[in-house]
Amino acid sequence: MELRRAGARYPGGDPEAGIASSHAFSFGAHYDPDNLRFGAVIACNEERLAPGAGFDEHPHSHTEIVTWVVEGELTHRDTAGHETVVRPGDVQRLSSAGGVRHVERNDGSVPLTFVQMWLAPLDPGGDPAYE
Repeated sequence: MELRRAGARYPGGDPEAGIASSHAFSFGAHYDPDNLRFGAVIACNEERLAPGAGFDEHPHSHTEIVTWVVEGELTHRDTAGHETVVRPGDVQRLSSAGGVRHVERNDGSVPLTFVQMWLAPLDPGGDPAYE
């Protein structure tokens, strides 16, 4: 096991669009074959979104997505018909199952910080679920 401090995370996001990301595992342009995942954990990201910033509609499949809002409010919409605002201290789970598309935005007036983990499901496929 190797200890990796927060300062060693891979930077990401789009600062000009108000998105700052820190990735604990190999992600996007930061490919590290020695740091692809930890057990079932595929990604562990810290996301910071300025007011009005966010991630436009994008797909996921065969992934359990757990989101914890630290500060601000996260607006979530997906193609399975779920729409909600996740507030500080709340945890959201999206099971992308066989496939779902979603949007994550900071529609509020203060900065948003959330931590998101992607996990490999025990049984891939099925219908998307949300709680």
